[in-house]
Amino acid sequence: MKIVVLSTFDVTPIRDGGQTRYVSVYKNIAKDHDVTLLAYDYRQNDHIRRYKLADRFDVISFPATTGDQHHFWHILEKTRRLAHDVLCIREYHLSDEFVRDARRIIEAADVVISSHPYLALLGFGFAKRNAIKIYESFNVEFDIKEQHFRGGLCPSQLASFMDWVYYAERMACREANFVTAVSEGDAERLAELYDVPRSLITVAPNGVDCSRYPLWDKASRSELRGKLQIGDKPLAAFLGSGYGPNVESYFKARQLLSEAGFDGAVALIGSIAQADRTGWPEVPFDELWFDFVDEDLKIALLSSADFALQLVFSGGGTNLKLFDYMASGCLIVANEFGARGVGADGWSVFAQNATELRALLQSRVWETDRGDAIRAKARAIANEQFDWAIVAEKISSLFEPMPMEASAIADGSKSSSKEAPPPALSEEPRLPASSTR
Repeated sequence: MKIVVLSTFDVTPIRDGGQTRYVSVYKNIAKDHDVTLLAYDYRQNDHIRRYKLADRFDVISFPATTGDQHHFWHILEKTRRLAHDVLCIREYHLSDEFVRDARRIIEAADVVISSHPYLALLGFGFAKRNAIKIYESFNVEFDIKEQHFRGGLCPSQLASFMDWVYYAERMACREANFVTAVSEGDAERLAELYDVPRSLITVAPNGVDCSRYPLWDKASRSELRGKLQIGDKPLAAFLGSGYGPNVESYFKARQLLSEAGFDGAVALIGSIAQADRTGWPEVPFDELWFDFVDEDLKIALLSSADFALQLVFSGGGTNLKLFDYMASGCLIVANEFGARGVGADGWSVFAQNATELRALLQSRVWETDRGDAIRAKARAIANEQFDWAIVAEKISSLFEPMPMEASAIADGSKSSSKEAPPPALSEEPRLPASSTR
């Protein structure tokens, strides 16, 4: 089958969890189907980037027009908030090349997948009548954007953006034949927020390539720790991009570690190293900032750490780093919010505050038989439930054409839903002007 996936950003080089999901899921799907990912990216401004990620997996990333880029920077200066994806709903004109090629590729596709809701209007509008339309949600975008825009300048502008996020996500949920969510909680929230049948939403979680995480022996762990010059001190790991909730997560985690008397070292992996740390207080432990590293070094660091920090306080969806921690066999220290998305018990140790964290550190649970059992269970869960091949299979299972009777039932259940207007929406949406040329 021919599959087309729509994105508002290019997927390589991989720097964040969203890109990791795209590449990991659709490389697996491309083993059996022809996949084309179309991106409209404001960061690219000089040429159309065409490349292959596998024999049957093509990526075409279109640069934003000069006008759209100027509008992006104008909105950023005006609101102090990134809004590229939201601007794709209606305020961008989009490039003629993007619209022309998107229309040609989408009209030939058997399956049209809008990852995030921001290009769903264009994608579903161009889809042929018998194409399967899927809204693949990475988060509940209305909720995550509310967090992102909170505290920004020009509240009236940001309120208008929230209206359009609501409408775009509602439309994506209601027009799609199927919706996917990364957790049961997100699935319930989408069904409630947009009044769509829960039965149309499939949980396709975030995941990890478990085959890339062999179990490290003690000698290998000791060798790497020697190179890090940390001696017998406990080593914690934190994996994350410079995305706001990640920065908040580590900022609060380092405060809790300090209050709990942690005297070891933390290895910080990812572009969180580039975050603005002005005004961060000193802490009584070492911080090893690795920035973005290659996959082998990331795996080595996670596999050698005594525990991983999954103390999370905001954000949406689920955290991809959690599944890296699980697959690596690193003991996971999590709070309730950080543990979301995994239904089983016994795969982590919990710490909600500095007192609980201090007790955990003093017990050195990572050196005990209990710690070994917890790590083993987390690794087993990752293999059985969260390997990318399993996630991809959940999505590709939706590609089978629905029998006419089932299709009619699905359409009927959608049309019977209440049509509540989005908050403060003053006009009906339309395709960007260039889409009708």
